[in-house]
Amino acid sequence: MSLKQPCIFLKGGKRRHSRALTHDEIEELREAFVEFDKDKDGLISCKDLGNLMRTMGYMPTEMELIELSQNINMNLGGRVDFEDFVDLMTPKLLDETAGMIGLKELKDAFKEFDLDGDGAITSDEMKHAMLKLLGKQTSKNEIDAVVKEADDNGDGTVDFEEFVKMMSQK
Repeated sequence: MSLKQPCIFLKGGKRRHSRALTHDEIEELREAFVEFDKDKDGLISCKDLGNLMRTMGYMPTEMELIELSQNINMNLGGRVDFEDFVDLMTPKLLDETAGMIGLKELKDAFKEFDLDGDGAITSDEMKHAMLKLLGKQTSKNEIDAVVKEADDNGDGTVDFEEFVKMMSQK
């Protein structure tokens, strides 16, 4: 992608699409948006937008996130409401609906790891899940390294946002 090429999330703006989003697609967008609207004021910050987009199965490049952030800061006061979020996501959703991991799949996978259902994956839970997935024992050091790398807030566990980010890495 050249640096001069416009961000796929920004080009076209409110252009006409070959079809409208389905009710299910809008509901999936709403469910993801609500998940990231921490203070329940109907707005999310542009810094949370990347993680929210990853939750929806999109892997925006750093350049796309920078362009989006600049656009949001200039035009939307640094925060996005649900309607603006739908406007940003519609072109991408209509262009790339095949083969994406959605919110439901990510939540289901998170639940498989989070054995006690407390909203956080511990090293022990990660070890159990890796044994189940790989069919072999993983060393404590390897598991601790995975948890430490994914643990952005330093609490020693992996919450849902950190899990989404971890699963989105290549």
